[in-house]
Amino acid sequence: MDQEVLIRYINRLDELGQQFLRRMHQELAGVMEKGVTGNQFVVMKMISDRGRVTVSEVAEDLSVSLSAVTALVDRLCRAGMVVRHRSEEDRRVVWLELTEEGRNVVQACQEGRQRLIQRYLGQLDEEEILHMIRIYEKILALMQQEETGKVIQRVPVDKSE
Repeated sequence: MDQEVLIRYINRLDELGQQFLRRMHQELAGVMEKGVTGNQFVVMKMISDRGRVTVSEVAEDLSVSLSAVTALVDRLCRAGMVVRHRSEEDRRVVWLELTEEGRNVVQACQEGRQRLIQRYLGQLDEEEILHMIRIYEKILALMQQEETGKVIQRVPVDKSE
């Protein structure tokens, strides 16, 4: 592909991506429960998905500082969404777990996010959605390959999923 054409495409994708993300962040903020922020939701979802995590795991996965995660977790603990538990095996390890209220909030936020995303993706046909999935998978595989130096095999998308 011609370099000038590629630059035009990149600029257009960048512009569209920024517009899309701004709009989605605004709309997603409107479906969050109990004033939960996007960052708080991401941490709570991570805990929900794994059952429990440490502050270090959260910081590493999100590529943010321990102090930033600690401050965010402190707010979640004060709000009654998350609790800290010391490991019985290693007292230096502190596990983060969701409370019942935290689980309910994550579920409600997920349902709101699902409805919002369905509102837009529901306007696309199946082939368009599958095409988007394939593009995201390909770009992520390239990023992982560059990061690790390994070739990552892409899992084919099954239309029946």
